[in-house]
Amino acid sequence: MASEGMILTNHDHQIRVGILTVSDSCFRNLAEDRSGVNLKDLVHDPSLLGGVISSYKIVPDEIDEIKETLVDWCDEKELNLILTTGGTGFAPRDVTPEATREVIEREAPGMALAMLMGSLQVTPLGMLSRPVCGIRGKTLIINLPGSKKGSQECFQFILPALPHAIDLLRDAVVKVKDVHEALEDLPSPPPPLSPPLTLNSIACTQTEDKGVQCEDDDDDEDDEKMKDRCLVSTEDHHTHHHHSHSHGHNSHITAAAIAAKKGKPQHHNHAVVMAKGSQYLPGLVSNLPPAPPHYTCSCSGDQPVMIPDSIISRGVQVLPRDTTSLSTTPSESPRAQATSRLSTASCPTPKARLPSCSSTYSVSEVQSRCGSKENILRASHSAVDITKVARRHRMSPFPLTSMDKAFITVLEMTPVLGTEIINYRAVPPAPDALHSILSIDGMGRVLAQDVYAKDNLPPFPASVKDGYAVRAADGPGDRFIIGESQAGQQPTHTVMPGQVMRVTTGAPIPCGADAVVQVEDTELLRESDDGTEELEVRILVQARPGQDIRPIGHDIKRGECVLSKGTHMGPSEIGLLATVGVTEVEVQKFPVVAVMSTGNELLNPEDDLHPGKIRDSNRSTLLATIQEHGYPTINLGIVGDNPDDLLNALNEGISRADVIITSGGVSMGEKDYLKQVLDIDLHAQIHFGRVFMKPGLPTTFATVDIDGARKLIFALPGNFTFRDTGAIFIDHVPDSEASRVPVPPRGSRCYHRG
Repeated sequence: MASEGMILTNHDHQIRVGILTVSDSCFRNLAEDRSGVNLKDLVHDPSLLGGVISSYKIVPDEIDEIKETLVDWCDEKELNLILTTGGTGFAPRDVTPEATREVIEREAPGMALAMLMGSLQVTPLGMLSRPVCGIRGKTLIINLPGSKKGSQECFQFILPALPHAIDLLRDAVVKVKDVHEALEDLPSPPPPLSPPLTLNSIACTQTEDKGVQCEDDDDDEDDEKMKDRCLVSTEDHHTHHHHSHSHGHNSHITAAAIAAKKGKPQHHNHAVVMAKGSQYLPGLVSNLPPAPPHYTCSCSGDQPVMIPDSIISRGVQVLPRDTTSLSTTPSESPRAQATSRLSTASCPTPKARLPSCSSTYSVSEVQSRCGSKENILRASHSAVDITKVARRHRMSPFPLTSMDKAFITVLEMTPVLGTEIINYRAVPPAPDALHSILSIDGMGRVLAQDVYAKDNLPPFPASVKDGYAVRAADGPGDRFIIGESQAGQQPTHTVMPGQVMRVTTGAPIPCGADAVVQVEDTELLRESDDGTEELEVRILVQARPGQDIRPIGHDIKRGECVLSKGTHMGPSEIGLLATVGVTEVEVQKFPVVAVMSTGNELLNPEDDLHPGKIRDSNRSTLLATIQEHGYPTINLGIVGDNPDDLLNALNEGISRADVIITSGGVSMGEKDYLKQVLDIDLHAQIHFGRVFMKPGLPTTFATVDIDGARKLIFALPGNFTFRDTGAIFIDHVPDSEASRVPVPPRGSRCYHRG
């Protein structure tokens, strides 16, 4: 019987984890530690690691401080796992890997390799990461990237092996033995297909701007070979129609092995057709349930197809219908969707789909999703089927999204626009004007640069009060007045012992004086006969050196950063620019916002009412709110409930604006086509289609990537109370697009009026 200390499970002995954020900006409170906070949530999630956060700390990019924290957490606190985030790149101050190597006793290169391989499937920039993983004592240390998205992805890449690795370090003998026995019982994968799958059943020709074009082949024998095979993803989850077993690769390896051992449905290996470059390659995907015979990957369609190799080579995943499909026919089969992130600028749309046709998928049904702007904007006729009214969805396919998650999603998907130079110098007066005016076009703009002072402020020792410049060493007593120092003039006399000089607030301090005594602490002894001059005064108090004097550079020193990049420009900031003499600054461009209303019942405000019609007020409200913030707007007018009209209006907005805001057409009505047009025609990525608020439940947010530029689309319901719903997003998102500065969501609760 094993001893008590040898039997360790997540329930009996939770994994103790430390999160170490390495960031100069976070340490100085100049940025929010989003990565570290997100990792805490991931670690604590019982469906993932189920650990406890024993330590959390933010340190600057200093190798000694990183090492000191790692050693303390390993040797003193004896944590099981330390996750660092940040400092793994190529920047000069990215020293987390070097600090980790000096601390660990043994390296764990497999985990670093797993993160690099996973990252390279997401973005080629993954090769710029330098993670180090290793062991000190019984503590596992893992370096994760500094971004929230990158750190989460890398954490998920290594998650399947983490519990077992920690059990090994904790010497949890019984648990480790169970895992090894379960792995021994798993069947070995079969050898590769022999002979390999050939291209006899697929005639492929390269066509300009169309990727790979596949045509039909009537070879029944080859078609039969393609049965029981389907396009699957190289990523996490696989779902099949009729046999919708979902297998999450994030589950612990012990759970997967033991489940198989205990007689749960067995998984088989299936041949898979994948595209690599412009070639089709056979492959094996394990841990999949058997596919029914009606799933094929043959080119049996009636139409030739364009398959962008930049999309298919990233992997295709079959997704459940109830969470992604926007077809008007709810009973149709799942679609395939490319799940890897965009890796080339030539293919801005990161998804591909397999439209359903009864229950059979064929390569010839894949729609072209790649290419340039023309692929989207040239289409003037919608592919949305409006005839099958009886088959429309009666339950929304979109899950409810919390307000917090909706805000985070919007901010994460919001791009940074370009920059421009504006100036704040005074505009010369017109011939008939009395005064010059100061241009304030920069109000509300966001700085794209740091602003540094050119001069000291004050540039000379200045008096804080009205009174007398004195020599502190003279002490109280009677003094002769040798003149005055006024603001705007430099005094020429030097104050000698027994003398003082009258000064005004802001005036320079004369040579020889080192303090100011306010007029209230003096008594006039003698004046000129005409009363125009003070000749002698009595100092009533003992002054100290520096009293009531602002020394040179007291407020602002030369070369000091007075405004940081990302600062929102208001009246105070504009005044500060004037103070330091900076009249031209680089700011983020304002986004151009296009607005349209949808609905057959709508009329322009100036139109007379007709039966069944109402005047459109949403568009006026939206435009006024956006213009109030100073953003340029485009009025797209009223668009009828027709997919073609919606597509053309959206195309116009996408070509002219950075943000498109619509009202109406996003709920469950038979004429609510907007989401389908976004999904089917524009291939937009709909990030959420329902938000947990009232009113405003169907609020939708989507993005479209065209020629390297991301367009944001906000689709608001038509009968919303704008002040409480639409404004929550609209007030903040353009600011975020201009500056990429996170803005916290408003904590307001919304209800219908009256």
